[in-house]
Amino acid sequence: MSSDYDYEGYEKSLEKILSLSEKDYWTQYVDINRHQVNVSKTYLWVSVALIGAYVAIYDRYSELVFGSSCSTTLAFVCIISAISAFGLCLYAIPAREGYKSIPKQSWGEFSKLANDLLVDKKEYIYAKVLTDMVDKVDLVTVHNVSTNQKRARLLRTTSWVLLFSLAFALLTAISALANQHTNLTKKIEVFSMTNEQGNSENSNTEASCPGPDVPTPAGPISTTNPNVTTHSVRATDSETRLTESVSEVGSESSD
Repeated sequence: MSSDYDYEGYEKSLEKILSLSEKDYWTQYVDINRHQVNVSKTYLWVSVALIGAYVAIYDRYSELVFGSSCSTTLAFVCIISAISAFGLCLYAIPAREGYKSIPKQSWGEFSKLANDLLVDKKEYIYAKVLTDMVDKVDLVTVHNVSTNQKRARLLRTTSWVLLFSLAFALLTAISALANQHTNLTKKIEVFSMTNEQGNSENSNTEASCPGPDVPTPAGPISTTNPNVTTHSVRATDSETRLTESVSEVGSESSD
């Protein structure tokens, strides 16, 4: 009855399966592993660049950034997010569970299996060895895929943390500019009120002191008109008496 089975077709199928599983194994073990390490290094540089940029900007514009509690909180969130992304990258670079090789010890395991089957005079040795190899390749590939998936989750988390940091940096800038605009508006209002109060005080001063701000002269000592008469003006009695007395004094002095 053994001749009724297509052992040749079965062996060819195992060969094809083994070829595909080997490609998947090396893809997970080499290509994806190398790609994830490169991505981790890129995220490391990005996180370091963000930390340096934040420190430089906050040092240069400290009064603007730390002018309000809101912008201060957002600034600290930005820095903490960038530092967290840096830590996640360092944690993601080494494989947490490692990668497994196809044989447990060495490739001699498969040659020993073939030899044992030959010694035991077993039939279809090739199909049995292929089956054992496919099973072991599939087992280690599943483990390696799990390792890469865990690292991929860490890298995706890192990317979201970096985007989170950039978003909060933008919010920090908006908050700082809004706070500066508010303070500037308040200063303008206070300046306008001060000018209005000064103008009102000046107007009140001008209303209470309509004249020039100089001493008032004393003016003439007496408001009495001088004793000056003309032939066209008739002197009063007092002026006549004063004139006569002056004339008498003058005549006496001449005598």
